[in-house]
Amino acid sequence: MIEVVRVTAPDEKKALEIGKKELEAKTGQVVAVDKLKVTLVREKKGFLGLKSRKNVYEVTYEEEESIEQKEELLDMVMENLGIDGDFRIRVSDNGIFLRIIPPEGEGDPVHYHDIKTALDKKEIVEVDWQSIQEALNKQSEEWVKIAPRYPELDRDAEAEVEISRDKLKAFMSYKPPLGGKDLTIDDLHDILKESGVVYGIKEDKLIEILEEDEPIDKVLVAEGEEPTPGIDAELVYHFETREESVGTQREDGSIDFYNLGLITNVKPGEVLVTKIDPQPGEPGKTVTGEELPPPKPRDRELPGGKNVERKDDNTLVATVSGQVVKRGNKVSVLPVYEVKGDVDLSVGNIDFVGNVYVRDNVLEGFEIRADGNVEVRGHVSAANIECGGELIIHKGFVGKNKSRIKADGNVRVKFVENGTIEAGKNIIISDAAMHSRLTAGRKIEIKEKKGLLVGGICKAGKELEANIIGSVLATDTRLEVGVDPMMKERLKKIKKEIEEAEMNITKTKKALNIMEQLKKQRGQLPQQKEIMYDRLTKTVKKLESMIESKERIYKQLEEKIANKTRGRLVVNQKIYPGVKIAIGNSQYNVHDEMNRTCFIEDEGEIRQVPV
Repeated sequence: MIEVVRVTAPDEKKALEIGKKELEAKTGQVVAVDKLKVTLVREKKGFLGLKSRKNVYEVTYEEEESIEQKEELLDMVMENLGIDGDFRIRVSDNGIFLRIIPPEGEGDPVHYHDIKTALDKKEIVEVDWQSIQEALNKQSEEWVKIAPRYPELDRDAEAEVEISRDKLKAFMSYKPPLGGKDLTIDDLHDILKESGVVYGIKEDKLIEILEEDEPIDKVLVAEGEEPTPGIDAELVYHFETREESVGTQREDGSIDFYNLGLITNVKPGEVLVTKIDPQPGEPGKTVTGEELPPPKPRDRELPGGKNVERKDDNTLVATVSGQVVKRGNKVSVLPVYEVKGDVDLSVGNIDFVGNVYVRDNVLEGFEIRADGNVEVRGHVSAANIECGGELIIHKGFVGKNKSRIKADGNVRVKFVENGTIEAGKNIIISDAAMHSRLTAGRKIEIKEKKGLLVGGICKAGKELEANIIGSVLATDTRLEVGVDPMMKERLKKIKKEIEEAEMNITKTKKALNIMEQLKKQRGQLPQQKEIMYDRLTKTVKKLESMIESKERIYKQLEEKIANKTRGRLVVNQKIYPGVKIAIGNSQYNVHDEMNRTCFIEDEGEIRQVPV
């Protein structure tokens, strides 16, 4: 008797424990542990490839049964299996004979076209097609003569070798004998040697070729060794190259919103970058025995930008005091332009190649343009600011519907009113955004203090998060976040196909296991069951190959999903009527007051999920 249960467990030991309990409940008897066999069916992974602690195992309970019981069980198993029909071709002195093997269960019968293809490959002539059709109709498993034998048409086995263009692989095509002499292992070695193949020969593949009774095309029989690449030159940066930070931690454990720890100030002569020289690789070898030199490792130049110089071939140092930055492939030191009071008539507009630091306020009508970062300790009132790095305003930005601030990096501000803010990365507002236009390449975040977002239009490439959105007055507030193309249906379909194939493998292996036990008890299987054993073995290989292909496609889809932008709107406290939400191509108007929720796009509709 064989009983099988499928369980989900983190490891084999736990699977054995769970399986034993389930089998005892199923059989109504005590099950000995030494009678149990645990097989890993599938190693499960979490969504988007995240690691899961659950795998799928099959726990099999096997109790010795009589031959009669095994044959009865085998018949029951076979009833649930769909096995396609098959055929055999035999060449004898009396002629060419065909035997049709009927299908089992829900399997498909042999097709006329399959037999014709096999006969064409064997170059059989003067075929009696009517006898073949009658045999297909009868499905009697009798040997039927379908063609005469012509010894003069006999052909010895043939094999030829093809070497890849890079000489790293050799393939062999093989035609089995048609009544003539077969090849031996030594013959195949001689053919390889004559073709120039002397290295990396796969003996197991040569044996498999000789066991085939059908022509084989381009089997990999030898493989060389690719050269081991060297190690490219490496640049070691002696300053912080991160472009983002949530902030630094204060003594009380809270986060300092403005001091991010990303700015590194340097002095003349300070080392900025050192280079580690490239290391050579190891040569490879072709199947013809030739040495393959490794590719030359890539060297790298020191990334010198503005206000830096080479101390030697492998060291880059600063020439002035200032902030070191990495922009693209260049490292520069930016001097700092400091305004000790307000940006007003006494200072005028500022256009600077480095960083700008303003101790107080930027007054109405003035402009600041900087290649680096801009930091304003006070307010910005109806002024325009544009910078190539980070923009920090410690107090508020009042735009009066006529001014704009823009940064290629992040924008951080306490509050904004009637202003326009554009950020290549994130917009982070600690208190409130009122009746303003906010556009961020990645995320808009308004949550540190009051976290109020009311009125205006906000667009974020990936995510928008705020504590309170809208107002009791149903103020028109429009929000747009990124698109999330869905591939769930295709993933579900592939997953189902894999599970069905795994179930078929389980059933087929169960039948094979019973046959193996019968063979062990009897010494050999009846001819009919021996043929069935071969067919079931081929079925398992076919299903395993299909599962491998499907799992590869499944993984590729998961990786595509992981690389896609997933837009969402997070409400930490409350959202009011009057708010219009767009996620991807989907629209949603808020008609009722809601507390703490999250909006996402799912199958073309915007729906709520827990925060």
